[in-house]
Amino acid sequence: MNTVTTLVPEARAAYGVYATFPRRRYAADMLIKRITPMQAHASARAENSRAWSTAAKQLSGAIDAVSAAIDTPLLGGRPIRRAATAIVLDAILAFETAHATSLPYDDHGRYNPAPGTEYEFSVSDIGRAAVQLLGPDWHAESTSWGVGARLARDGEPRSTFALGVNEIDDDLYVRSDLIESTVYLSDACAVDGLDVLAARVADTVRSLRNGED
Repeated sequence: MNTVTTLVPEARAAYGVYATFPRRRYAADMLIKRITPMQAHASARAENSRAWSTAAKQLSGAIDAVSAAIDTPLLGGRPIRRAATAIVLDAILAFETAHATSLPYDDHGRYNPAPGTEYEFSVSDIGRAAVQLLGPDWHAESTSWGVGARLARDGEPRSTFALGVNEIDDDLYVRSDLIESTVYLSDACAVDGLDVLAARVADTVRSLRNGED
């Protein structure tokens, strides 16, 4: 059974051969064979991890780059082969980075992340980033344990917005306390990244504010 322990050394060995003989089809085929299970490994973990999502995308690009490079003509194909070599190395490094920051299991096979490492940011972090986009007169206060936030604008004490996660569907939501209206961001997930999620929350707050008028 392939594991990260064997995937990385085998891929690096195949990469060494390919980097030396980029025009040899056997070297390209072997490299693709070694990084394909890495891509599958990363893809299986990509939904909830930005690092694994990045690695999966880069490994897909590496496979495509090597496949294209091997079919380039001898004359004029050197830049393409050189680029493919660099793309593969970056993809392997991305995989190694994702693995280094991935969360371990204990001796009994139970998922056991180190405190503060399971997610790169909390829901309250999204709220604080969103108010930066809404303007200098906005502020956010974290709810208990950082699982949500309350967003408000100075001078508007009745118009506040709750940011949280629905306990049933795990959907991120924004609720206007004034008009008791809730918008669910059902397709949002941590892998989207803090900046993207903050922008979506800010846009949702603006939309709900229009409904308050």
